[in-house]
Amino acid sequence: MKPKKLILSTALSAVALFSTQVGAQTPYGPGYPPQAAPAYGAPSGYSMMGGGYAMPYGPMGPAPGYAAAPMGYQQVMPAGYQDPTMAGDPPMEYEQYAPGQEYGESVMEGSPYGETLHDASCSSCDLPPRVYGSADLLVMWRKSSNLVSILTTSDAVDEGVIGAPTTSTLFGGPEQGHALTGMRITTGLWLDNYQNWSVGGSFLALEREVQGINATSAEFPTLAFPFFNTNTNANASIVVALPGAGNNAADNTTVGIRKDNNFYTGDMFFTKHLYTSHANRVDFVGGYYYARIDDAMKIRAQYTAQDAGGTVPVGTVVNVGDNFLAKNEFNGGEVGLIFDFQDGPFTWRALGKIALGSMHQRMAISGSRQETFGGITDEFNGGIYARDSNIGDYSRDVFCFIPEGQFDLIYALTCNLDLKIGCTYIYVSDVALAQGAVPGTINPSGGDPVYTFGSDDYWALGATFGVDFHY
Repeated sequence: MKPKKLILSTALSAVALFSTQVGAQTPYGPGYPPQAAPAYGAPSGYSMMGGGYAMPYGPMGPAPGYAAAPMGYQQVMPAGYQDPTMAGDPPMEYEQYAPGQEYGESVMEGSPYGETLHDASCSSCDLPPRVYGSADLLVMWRKSSNLVSILTTSDAVDEGVIGAPTTSTLFGGPEQGHALTGMRITTGLWLDNYQNWSVGGSFLALEREVQGINATSAEFPTLAFPFFNTNTNANASIVVALPGAGNNAADNTTVGIRKDNNFYTGDMFFTKHLYTSHANRVDFVGGYYYARIDDAMKIRAQYTAQDAGGTVPVGTVVNVGDNFLAKNEFNGGEVGLIFDFQDGPFTWRALGKIALGSMHQRMAISGSRQETFGGITDEFNGGIYARDSNIGDYSRDVFCFIPEGQFDLIYALTCNLDLKIGCTYIYVSDVALAQGAVPGTINPSGGDPVYTFGSDDYWALGATFGVDFHY
């Protein structure tokens, strides 16, 4: 629990600290108002235009071919240009430029960058963009978990019991996760020409991750589901494949285990410009945040009984199965900061935010057993690990926090389109997962297992490749 508290306190402290420091900064005086630049997926790189408007170099800085001069170099101004800070008259007031003027008499008139825009033939750049968005391809890895041993094999004498000399685990232990692809879509609208306020939304989803195993008695003559017997205080197993005709003998066995995981998030946000320094800016982001994580485990086995002294007649076909389904739904509020640092046509963007709210967790456990003999099928409640004592629906609501970080390098391809590459990290402090419901202990006489919610966390980390647009 302590690491979770450390992550929460660190994320909250970082947002509060940076917000306080940024808010204490003093923007430029009249004539050089804070530049309006992007937030949450919006373009950056808008230079001052003296009249209070933000003039776009291009989407993420100057369009190719006319990049802004690097720091330390003197920018050559067009003939006739006079720096308003060097003139005898005071800087021109904002009111002298009315929003919505046409290009020829707009805030561009007299600007040192007016000729650049004419040369670029970029009529869409005469005023700052109002609509922005992005589309990202994600390649991510999620947190792997340790599963209890669910399926084992061994020599016939050991019957797949954990700790026996020849027993080995076929499914269970550390998960072998793999890279998952996904997508993130963001869109927004600036509410003013100064790009001080915007509203928008985003959606992120990863592909379904599937892990599992299919095994047969032809491959593994001995197959078993291990557990710890709380009645005898010893390891034991439920055998579904065993050669011979003695106790627990069974053949014609097929076993299938499948584990699924789904993850997606969405939010509705607003952004507020906080501070600008040259072509760099900081914005506050806040809003509503939603997340959902579904995790499921299905276990199936079919075999033909060959034990003459068993509880079912020889030749009985047995179908047995368990279902463990976990659903997690988060609803809460988010706060964070967006930093843009421009260097010519390139922009470095960092987003850090944290969502705080309630996670509704639900666990549904079910199991069934069918025995078919002589054309007659009998059905029973309860499967392998799903027993009368733990079958049912369980739910609870817990406090949860979800920090999220993004870091992108953005290149201005055209006036309205940028390319970007970066990374994303998302952490979820409390989730219910299917493996947490698979019991390691069973009392065959009844009363055990009993399900109780555990405390698992979850994270996803990976690379992003995408495009930004703004118009």
